[in-house]
Amino acid sequence: MIQNDLMKEWFKELPQEKPSPDFNVSVMKRVMTEWSLNPNKYQPMISKKGWWTIALFAFVLTSILFMLHPAMTTGTASTVPSSTIFGYDLLKVFEPVTHILGRLNNVSPAVAVGILAIIALWFFDQLFVRALKR
Repeated sequence: MIQNDLMKEWFKELPQEKPSPDFNVSVMKRVMTEWSLNPNKYQPMISKKGWWTIALFAFVLTSILFMLHPAMTTGTASTVPSSTIFGYDLLKVFEPVTHILGRLNNVSPAVAVGILAIIALWFFDQLFVRALKR
């Protein structure tokens, strides 16, 4: 307590400093001179080509998974009749995909949050680009 009181008294004894009347003008002139010599342009962290690549990859992966989902069977393989197309047993062909889908089914919700975060980053990136173009 005593130390706080001493500090308050010490600060009261210090003379008040006031900037010169043209302080703001001189600072802004220096800032603008510096900026005009080396302007900073906005560059997004992920380019448009990168966003299109991510979107295309996500679309293709989602399309493949949705097309393959109805072909997948549930239950044991002994109870499901074998379906063949052009002599190929679909259960054998899609067995690796079934394994992958089974693992994807056990993935934590963090993956969905990650995808939503990427979409949110893209949204805000586009928002800032449009705001800067105005």
